[in-house]
Amino acid sequence: MRNRFRPRRAAVAAGVLAGALAGALAAAVGGCSRPAPAAEEPPTRVVADFYTARIASKLTGAPTPTELTRIAPFLTDTLRALLVAADRMRGADMQRAPDEKPAFAEGDLFSSLFEGPTSFRVVDDSVAALRVPVRFTHADVTDTTTWTDAVQVAREHDRYVIADVAYGGKWAFANGGSLRTSLEQALAPSRTP
Repeated sequence: MRNRFRPRRAAVAAGVLAGALAGALAAAVGGCSRPAPAAEEPPTRVVADFYTARIASKLTGAPTPTELTRIAPFLTDTLRALLVAADRMRGADMQRAPDEKPAFAEGDLFSSLFEGPTSFRVVDDSVAALRVPVRFTHADVTDTTTWTDAVQVAREHDRYVIADVAYGGKWAFANGGSLRTSLEQALAPSRTP
């Protein structure tokens, strides 16, 4: 059957349908309260929306498939694939040695602090910024820690998404380097001489 829509109207309808399906899927699995980032959203807005959802979810360790479904719209395909591999490694570790702590079992992967942030503020809200500094705070009853990480944003599939997080924490045991590099190194097959 011939499509009665003009090509542009069909593309718009497909985009609306895709957005509605993404929002319905997120709601069905208890995801964030908004659909995937839209093409017109500036990089700083995508970063702010991601960390709002991430803090609300209390995500720790590698995301489970359900958790990844919730945050996937904010991530590049490469970063999403690395997180899938990290979850698989955790599952394999649990099967291999059920009495030991598996890789990627806990800790915040998306910031410098193991415990993760309790709040944040985008430092530079320039719409042109593809490296977005974010000032994080972790506050509990005994201590408050603040630090700044830099979130690398890229354009993929006609929208801005998070490609990496450069850790900026300066204390002992802070996550070092970047999220993507840390995942790639941890997931690389071990080489034996």
